[in-house]
Amino acid sequence: MDKPELGFGAGEDSDLMKTRGESSSLELGNVKRVLSVKKGNPAAHYTGIAPLGKGSFGEVHSATDTLLGREVAIKSLKAHFREEQEVVDRFLKEARGTSQLEHPNIMPVHEMGVTDDFGIYFTMKKIEGEDLKEILDHLESGTSLYLKKYPLNVLLEIFLAVCNGVAFAHSRGVIHRDLKPANIMIGEYGEVLILDWGLVKHLGAEDEEFTKVKLQMDEFDDGSQTLDGAVSGTPNYMAPEQAEGRIKDIDFQSDVYSLGAILYHMLTYLPPFEKTPLRNLLENVKAGKFQPPRKRRPELNIPRELNAVCTKAMSLFPINRYRSVERFAQDIRNYMGNIEVSAYKAPRLIRFWKACKRNPIKASVVLAASIAMVFAFGFQRAMLHGSYKANLAHAQEFLSGALAKVDDAKAKYDELEHICLNARSQGASPEEAEIQTAFNRLVDEINEGFNLAQNYFQNVPEQFRLKRPVLGGLGDILRTRNDFALYRKEYDEAGNRLNEVEVRLERWGGRLPPDIEAYLAEAKLQVQGDGVLEILEAPGVTEVMVFSVDEHDPRFTQGDMLDRSKTFPFAIDPIKKGSYIMEVVLEDGSKIPYPVFIEHGEHEALTLDIPSPIPPGMAYIPAGPFFFGGKESRFYRQHRYELDGFFIKQTEVTFAEYIAFWKALDSKQKEQFSSRIRYDENVRQFYDAWDSDGNLYADSPHKPNLPVVGITREAAEAYCAWLGAQSGSSIRLPTAEEWEKAARGVDGRRYVWGNGMNVKLTMTKKNTDAKAKYPFTAPPGSFKFSDKSVYNVFDMAGNVREMTSSPLPDYDGGSIQENMLYQLKGGSAFTTETFLPCCYASDTPVVPSDVGFRYVMDLPE
Repeated sequence: MDKPELGFGAGEDSDLMKTRGESSSLELGNVKRVLSVKKGNPAAHYTGIAPLGKGSFGEVHSATDTLLGREVAIKSLKAHFREEQEVVDRFLKEARGTSQLEHPNIMPVHEMGVTDDFGIYFTMKKIEGEDLKEILDHLESGTSLYLKKYPLNVLLEIFLAVCNGVAFAHSRGVIHRDLKPANIMIGEYGEVLILDWGLVKHLGAEDEEFTKVKLQMDEFDDGSQTLDGAVSGTPNYMAPEQAEGRIKDIDFQSDVYSLGAILYHMLTYLPPFEKTPLRNLLENVKAGKFQPPRKRRPELNIPRELNAVCTKAMSLFPINRYRSVERFAQDIRNYMGNIEVSAYKAPRLIRFWKACKRNPIKASVVLAASIAMVFAFGFQRAMLHGSYKANLAHAQEFLSGALAKVDDAKAKYDELEHICLNARSQGASPEEAEIQTAFNRLVDEINEGFNLAQNYFQNVPEQFRLKRPVLGGLGDILRTRNDFALYRKEYDEAGNRLNEVEVRLERWGGRLPPDIEAYLAEAKLQVQGDGVLEILEAPGVTEVMVFSVDEHDPRFTQGDMLDRSKTFPFAIDPIKKGSYIMEVVLEDGSKIPYPVFIEHGEHEALTLDIPSPIPPGMAYIPAGPFFFGGKESRFYRQHRYELDGFFIKQTEVTFAEYIAFWKALDSKQKEQFSSRIRYDENVRQFYDAWDSDGNLYADSPHKPNLPVVGITREAAEAYCAWLGAQSGSSIRLPTAEEWEKAARGVDGRRYVWGNGMNVKLTMTKKNTDAKAKYPFTAPPGSFKFSDKSVYNVFDMAGNVREMTSSPLPDYDGGSIQENMLYQLKGGSAFTTETFLPCCYASDTPVVPSDVGFRYVMDLPE
């Protein structure tokens, strides 16, 4: 029978759900219209409203429903979030998602509506009680009442109830993604209810990136708050794949991990990861670096079985976790029923004792059985050795099969590398697609073989785990997997493999052979990928200061100065891979930025041959490679592209600058190169921007200091030719590649300022504060602290879109279209966040007219 589809984000509220990007303003009236809320006060039958609690986004009030005569809880958004579209979307998702999951352990939703007092709201069953986090906090503080009320067996019963609710949601194809103690409500009469289904994902549905609502979190956070950003969830309870933002890898086993983290908190009274700066906390989650419960709290005598169950559920790789919540819960039930759990093989006497507890028998029979066990010891020893040999044989068989395919996979990878050296288009050629498919298949088969081999090696009886064939086989898996990941430049994967080895060794209490330990030490250096930054020569330069760039900050802020030098050659060895900015001081005392990107293990050797003087109002863009294209590009995949050096105008050409050129033209040229602006998309009518004397019309929104718009590309090229003749320089429109390098620098960042999307940083349609201040466009440089590239070039994200000299490529990858449309780069005051990525290119103007230009100047010979 097909599973019923749940309508998260579908239906009449699709108008609210369709925009993905920075939080945008959403009028309450529009919410009412979309939800078909009737006029009047739909919540008039709720009386006795009183506050119950608050969260990051919402608040909860208690009330009495006078129509049905029952107490309810009303959940609504905090006042300052009620018109934020992303938050409203999530709130709707929670309400509708929860209402469609009818289960005793999932909080029921009664009604949803919109009022002027609450904004959008929904009502729920009111539960008298407290959340699981509060209970665990009391247990950690040693409150005697709670220690008596919530012994381990009661906590496990609560945990099983949570598992039941999650398993039901999984049966409907729904993943919670934010399971944590604070989202589990415990009623006074034993009710257990799972709350906050606002981050649910329907398995198989395309997921959005939560990039809009940013929470200000303490520098040192306990990891219990829900994050929104490239990562959504709660750090201390989120699976590693969730912490890494690998949305497509989030599935039912991600919830299994979160349940394991909750169980960890129940067993130790502490969250799995210790209090640490948030960035470090996320790195520990990604690496699976947590102490097992028994090691974290040895004084609590946590049962070995539950320790093993918990750590299995929290395995770094999903394949090593429980395959389902049901299997996880079954191990908990087995423990409570004195039955062996799948995650832990207890010593024989312990298993025998538990069997006796399950099946009480007379002491004489127990004694007889004990004597029989002694006689059977030799036979069991033989059985264990047989199990060791059988597991070893299976492991070696799968290991050999996987090893045999690695060379084939490397050959396919080499073919792909060769093709990609010259490939620019987004679409793959038939040959590339065929090789990619074959390569992916080989990688899957290799991983499956290694996983099976590893499982068989780890399944040998405990007393044989440190045998040389076992450790040697595991060492072969480690070496080959790590080397293969490094060969494919999958450095994060290689790092995770090494971290997993350390975690497993700690839990096994064993040691690897010396050769494997030496390999691990060398492999860590390879994964780390430190490089060298060297300045060979720097004529005309008096000093260089090297600053780090904080790539964890969405805005790639400049960090600490690493080193400085007034003499050359000069080197930093080693230097961590990543993005840096050199501040170069010239002989005249001026300073220019010089971005550098150190790739994995790269030795970057530079000669700083800075042209002098740099023309006023121009920025110097050094020669060299940069990352061009990307996933937001309509045409180009991201690839390395080499450019000669050039100057580019720091600001867009203004009306005043352009009119100076226009006044120097003859009457025919003036007619041809005038600015004609369209204001109304419903009326195809264009208006002259200035009169015959070159004066802007008084009733026009355009001013001399605003960027010129409404001109043709031919007019912009004529301006460049005129200006070049005036200055004796070669001046022209930038190519799309030159424009993009000037915007994003050399590190492949997504936006001018970094990798985080924020419409408040530039002049664009959804920046309501800026639109209120600048109704049309802004004077160039108005966003000099945010819409500024690493080369100090301004307004490349917003204000006006800009012309380039690059024709629009064909969708099939390279040929010029017959109509010769040219690429427009950047966004404008009238475009959405879609236009903000540096690699994005558009082709036609919008209304009002929003296309301007800036120019480049070739370097002197």
